[in-house]
Amino acid sequence: MNLRLFLALSLLFCQFSLVLAQEDLSWNNPLKSPNKNLIHGQGWTGLDYHRLPDDAENKVRKAVWGLSRHAAGVKLKFNTNAQEIKVRYVVSGRQAMPHMPATGVSGLDLYIRDSPEWIWVRGSYSFGDTIQYTFPLKAGIATAKDFDLYLPLYNEVTFLEIGVDNDADFSFISPSNNEMPVVVYGTSIAQGGCASRPGMAWTAILERMINKPMINLGFSGNGLLEAPLIDYMATINSSLYVLDCLPNLVRDTFSEEEVTKRMMDSVRKLKAERPDTPILMVEHAGYTDELVNMDRKNAYQGRNNLSKEAYRMLIAEGVEELYYLEKEEIGLTMEGTVDGTHPTDLGMDQHAKGYYSIVKEILD
Repeated sequence: MNLRLFLALSLLFCQFSLVLAQEDLSWNNPLKSPNKNLIHGQGWTGLDYHRLPDDAENKVRKAVWGLSRHAAGVKLKFNTNAQEIKVRYVVSGRQAMPHMPATGVSGLDLYIRDSPEWIWVRGSYSFGDTIQYTFPLKAGIATAKDFDLYLPLYNEVTFLEIGVDNDADFSFISPSNNEMPVVVYGTSIAQGGCASRPGMAWTAILERMINKPMINLGFSGNGLLEAPLIDYMATINSSLYVLDCLPNLVRDTFSEEEVTKRMMDSVRKLKAERPDTPILMVEHAGYTDELVNMDRKNAYQGRNNLSKEAYRMLIAEGVEELYYLEKEEIGLTMEGTVDGTHPTDLGMDQHAKGYYSIVKEILD
């Protein structure tokens, strides 16, 4: 037998063995469950793994609509006593970017809720036309536990199944109607760029810190405080609205007057629709290369000055329950980004901790 034939037969045997092994599993698809409301981290039902409802396609810009197909902040919750959890799924876009790994762009993250703590579960993975994760639970999990499965930050999920042993218990957990979410409208930083895995996006870290559901409306390069997005936000019965769009409003194409108008109009619209819901305005967290690039430093500082003034004017108008988070409270450090802008996992953790104190104060 020549080497090429031997290798081909070996590969065929491995694939056949994998198929047999997977036949011993019970596969669970939340989109095919009789209970149609099993997806977490969304403001509306019936979206599959997307972030805006179907009627938004004709109301938001094409770029925003495309990004809304990404599953940032979208989660599945389930309960199982399985000793191993497998996930197989398909994404529609590129699996990685030059400055963000495949595990963040297209990967998954699994956490166990062991109240009041969260435990991260390390998984092995393979990326191909179908992406597969295996999460072993060999020790310390004696009874059924609740799990949170974070979906990809920068990709659309078109198919997903969770597999457990046939003799294991498994059930999806529906979103609670009793918990009002925190809704974040932001940029690529809010969407999750450039976390190494979905659970390290600052919104996900903060979600675990405050134990409150979060809805991620971060749109990479397109968080522009646009009226259609504000209108959609106002339809969500939220415990807090977060407006964190200044990193995309720093461009020269937006005049100072336009930036101020968008900030003030956004707050006024949300308050008109949801007068009792708090709003948090957030400054630009800064660029970590500002010491060698004064143009960038001046750009974000100018926008932050506009933001402070807009906040003061809104307070003077009598807007209540309006809060403000300054750059210094976020505390992004020199080592906290990939490219001077987008946070690493360290930067994401700094963002989450910067948000935590004020968000906890608002919600308590």
